[in-house]
Amino acid sequence: MGPETLDGFTFRAVINRASSVLEQNRTSVDALNVFPVPDGDTGTNMSLTMKAAVDQLAKVTSGGICAFAEAAAMGSLMGARGNSGVILSQIFRGMAKSLGGKHVAGPPDLAWALQEGVSTAYRAVMKPVEGTILTVAREAAVAALGAAKQGAGVTAVWEAALRRAEWILEKTPEMLPVLKHAGVVDAGGKGLVHIFAGGLEALRGTAEEAVEAPPSSAAKTVEFEIDEETGDIRYPYDTQLLVRGNRLDPSVIRARLESEGDSLLVVGGEDLVRIHIHTGNPGRVLEYCLEFGSLSDVSIENMLEQRDLLKGVQAGGGDTPKGDDGYSPSRAGIVAVSLGKGLTEIFKSLGADEVVNGGQTMNPSTEDVLNALRKVPADKVILLPNNGNIILAAKQAKKLAGKRVYVVPTKTIPQGLSALLAFKTDASMEVNLRRMAKAVRQVRTGEVTYAVRRSRINGMEVNPGDILGIWDGNIAVTGSDPDEVLSGLAEKMVSPESEILTVFYGELIDGERAERLEKRVRDKFPELDVEFRPGGQPLYYYILSVE
Repeated sequence: MGPETLDGFTFRAVINRASSVLEQNRTSVDALNVFPVPDGDTGTNMSLTMKAAVDQLAKVTSGGICAFAEAAAMGSLMGARGNSGVILSQIFRGMAKSLGGKHVAGPPDLAWALQEGVSTAYRAVMKPVEGTILTVAREAAVAALGAAKQGAGVTAVWEAALRRAEWILEKTPEMLPVLKHAGVVDAGGKGLVHIFAGGLEALRGTAEEAVEAPPSSAAKTVEFEIDEETGDIRYPYDTQLLVRGNRLDPSVIRARLESEGDSLLVVGGEDLVRIHIHTGNPGRVLEYCLEFGSLSDVSIENMLEQRDLLKGVQAGGGDTPKGDDGYSPSRAGIVAVSLGKGLTEIFKSLGADEVVNGGQTMNPSTEDVLNALRKVPADKVILLPNNGNIILAAKQAKKLAGKRVYVVPTKTIPQGLSALLAFKTDASMEVNLRRMAKAVRQVRTGEVTYAVRRSRINGMEVNPGDILGIWDGNIAVTGSDPDEVLSGLAEKMVSPESEILTVFYGELIDGERAERLEKRVRDKFPELDVEFRPGGQPLYYYILSVE
């Protein structure tokens, strides 16, 4: 049977068990990566995101389901890794908003919370693609709402979501040709199915974490609320501040500010509260906050200016945006994501203030990126994710950093290095962003790794152990020897306009072997400036950069 309403402690049990089941199946979810390479990490990213939610939930010792849902939202937001983890955190974010102020949730409340979670997740993705975790989540929420309208209890509503998720997951290869060609279902969707399955075990009482009893002592809990970011131009001022006072009540402050804008975040306790809001009148927000205590760390940014600037960066042209804040260009900091000792040292030698450890094999969390941003003693920071799977987490960290952060959407290590080389300390931020965007467009990235399973990609048969040469996300060469694949890949990547070929060799390649291969490549491409450098990256024999 299971409970017919959901309180905070039962909700925590559901999330705990869901996290455990996902972790038990993490490797199999990783194996569903479309590319048969050894860094498929969807399951790992989602599992680490769930663990962050579990850790935050453990700190809540009293309150209604709203407090527990908010904890799951905050924990998953800060611990989100990779695109799949960020999307999962947005589902929790929407659920927390829907359950705000509720002590318990009935079947309709749970169903509508899932609906709001899906809506929030869709808004977080610039170009949603059907056949992914978003599709699975949406269909699950629809089924949950249908069950609730028919009078089903909480457990039955959750089960309806699971069964629909399982059904639609099997349809994902028909929605995404790349899944069908690879012979797999969507990895993120599969991870979400495991989450629903674990939650159902908890609700049915078939798991150890099924339902906890409330503790005897009632400790004071930290409250916070997360509202969706709509980007509405009616509220162009991104306003952040701290309020210090006595017996502060975040819920009262939140209620006072709700009508002043959107993207409202109120985090804190009785002595200190952090506030984030998008508003059309930051002065009025500050006046209201003064009613509660003293203000500090006030930051107000005009998002319209940032939007226009970023549009110019993406387009590679346009007029220079007006209204720069006048900070000295030397105060701009740089944070880069990298992996491997050699590559990390290269980023630092080129001027990166902080290098976040992570990348293909272990995506850093939103909190990892946020901590690096906050360590940089600069009011403006350029962030280089250097991996397409990290960009969403980077954007989440940007929202929480409390300073101006400019995300240059680099998707590979060579793109990040080229962007960093284009940075000039004596240039304005606008000029630097344009220079870096241009540098990113001019570099080609190649990778040499190995296949971990049988697959068929773009008509090419791939078997476990095959060496793969990947060019800008597509398998271009296969073979049995990494050095031969590197040579073949370079032939495809080099064009008459190419001038520089840089190869970063990984931890599996020793220096003597790299020297011999460098001589072969120089002889093969005498017209190019060829350089081999130790990258120390795991799993990838070589990373190529052609400019």
